[in-house]
Amino acid sequence: MMSNREIAATLDMLASMMELAGENKYKTIAVANGAARVAETNASIARIAAEGGLQELPGIGGKIAAKIEELLKTGRLKELEEYKKRFPSDLVFVQKMQGVGPKTARKIWEALGISSLDEFEAAARRGDIAGLPGLGEKAQDNILKAIGRFKSRSARVLLGEALPIAEEAVEILKGLPEARNVTYAGSVRRMKETVKDVDIIATATKPDVLTEAFSRQPMVAEVIGQGPTKCSIRTHTGLQIDLRVVPHDLYGNLLQHFTGSAAHNVALRELAISKDLKVSEYGVEETKTGKVHKCATEAEVYALLGLDYIPPELRENNGEIEAAARHRLPRLIEPGDIRGDMHVHSDWSDGQASIAGMAAAARELGHKYIAMSDHTQSMGMVRGLTPKKLEQQLKEIEELNLEFDDFHIFTSVECDVKADATLDLSDDLLARLDFVTASVHSGFGQGKKQIMKRIRAAMENPHVRAIGHPTGRLINKREPYEVDIDEIIELATRTGTALEINAHYSRLDLSDQNARAAQDAGCWLVINSDAHSAGGLELGYGVATARRGWVRRETVLNTRTTAQLMKLLRKPKAPPEKSGRAA
Repeated sequence: MMSNREIAATLDMLASMMELAGENKYKTIAVANGAARVAETNASIARIAAEGGLQELPGIGGKIAAKIEELLKTGRLKELEEYKKRFPSDLVFVQKMQGVGPKTARKIWEALGISSLDEFEAAARRGDIAGLPGLGEKAQDNILKAIGRFKSRSARVLLGEALPIAEEAVEILKGLPEARNVTYAGSVRRMKETVKDVDIIATATKPDVLTEAFSRQPMVAEVIGQGPTKCSIRTHTGLQIDLRVVPHDLYGNLLQHFTGSAAHNVALRELAISKDLKVSEYGVEETKTGKVHKCATEAEVYALLGLDYIPPELRENNGEIEAAARHRLPRLIEPGDIRGDMHVHSDWSDGQASIAGMAAAARELGHKYIAMSDHTQSMGMVRGLTPKKLEQQLKEIEELNLEFDDFHIFTSVECDVKADATLDLSDDLLARLDFVTASVHSGFGQGKKQIMKRIRAAMENPHVRAIGHPTGRLINKREPYEVDIDEIIELATRTGTALEINAHYSRLDLSDQNARAAQDAGCWLVINSDAHSAGGLELGYGVATARRGWVRRETVLNTRTTAQLMKLLRKPKAPPEKSGRAA
């Protein structure tokens, strides 16, 4: 059965090929949106298709449904195969690199007859690209930098792509009668934004039976290596999974060791030596007596070293061992601390669901409120909010709120910060809203001075409560635009403007390090989904990023109750210490 990830990747490739061909942009967007919807859907698309329910999914119309059904039936898309006869596949990777795009990629390909990534790099190094009309030295340098970034990251996949596979593998193993304890470890468990592979730790009375059973599962495309206690496989998506099986009483030792990070484990071993101990995956040994302590839990490992339990997200050797020794680890924010979502889109702009639909989905997740933050008019969208449309939306939200007694929709927009540093709506309109998120969506190539002028203008506006995805990065795809993050944090603290941790796994912006710096400076944070569909409302990756940044619940704006947030938003902006703490 073809996985959702494989279907989404095929549709995404088709959309990219359509861009190269210069097809109608709305048709291309429809295919790209279809790929995104498939990727965000938790249930099996293949099963939904078999039951005839594809067109019931938001954003999946008849034409996209037909493409998915063709792919499931034949394993290929005839339309995509035709495009592949016209354009080399590597051209898709070239066009997606920052600073390139489909028109430039095609121009270079047609002019120089090059199609592979290596050929593009060689042409740039020879200076061939700079000589083409409309390009020049700067474009050539940008292409070289983009190729370098692409190559350095190509071996790592996004956490949001790897974690569902890791969870699927864990569930498969838990369902096998030979398994007892099963957990994913490594960088996936530490919730790093990108990962190279997946480590899974398990215990079993018959390890060889478990490894053999795992190697025969449908998700396995290739068995890389297999032994009585180890098994390495590659999934159909190309991700490597390494399974290690140990006796029950060593589970804690192995889990701690393979969760890492390497730097954390080195520091832990150095601490152990100072205490006449030796810590490894095989136990904690007293070096003077030779006694080995086998630990069934990680907490036992840390306790033997005189440490409080250290959450996996903190294990990067960034001061967590010293804090654990002094019993000074922070009480990190938990998923259950989040009361609502302050950045949500609907079909009033580029979302896939109605306001009522997004509210219903948020309530199902346990949220008590959302802020309906549709894009404003200058985004170039057919459905961006003009002043007139905003007036209409405000009336709809007012009517919907009358239907709720346990949920609230805050009025809001995601207001574009235009290239000239002005906001996309007048202050009179912004003043009528409960909450305003301001974001940069264009002019990414501007220099730091102008980018900072735009962000400064937004934060100094009294009606702007938050800055959305503050650095503009797309992990593995687009570098942050030129910003001074220290100045952004200082401005946010001074003006009382929250900085968003965008929870979409392709953004996670602010990053964990920047979130920690923002909290240390006394700045508000807000963890939002930026959801464009009901399936995109999950905040888990954002919470994980906050935890990696040592973020506490009281720092985060949307840990407040509805009443607390309403009270806070009636006051002028101010930093957290001047605005009151969470209850």
